[in-house]
Amino acid sequence: MKLRWLFISCLLVAVNAAATEIVYQPINPSFGGNPMNGSFLLQKAQSQNAHSAPDADRSFVDRFREALERNIINSLTRRIADGEIVEGLYDTGEYTVEVVGQPDGSVVVYITHNGSGEQTVITMPSI
Repeated sequence: MKLRWLFISCLLVAVNAAATEIVYQPINPSFGGNPMNGSFLLQKAQSQNAHSAPDADRSFVDRFREALERNIINSLTRRIADGEIVEGLYDTGEYTVEVVGQPDGSVVVYITHNGSGEQTVITMPSI
């Protein structure tokens, strides 16, 4: 009798069990998920981020010197890239940049690190 009830209960459980296809739905919108999750995921990531950039207290003179170096380098690279030969020796403090024009129209730039003496040579062909 017990075997009969066990068989009937197993049969009832098996009849009620139904399976569906398992479908993966990504959460991250970068991988095909709902775009509405983007701001939520970004907020969560930013709240968990413990990294902060080092905040060095630099003086006005240091910031001015760095801005001046960037300005000199940007001006030189722009003028050399435009084909204007700007021969000369430029000292930015940490680096010495020497620009030399060649007879074939190319430009050679020597960049020397004043502290270590390491030198980099860049040759720009004529345009």
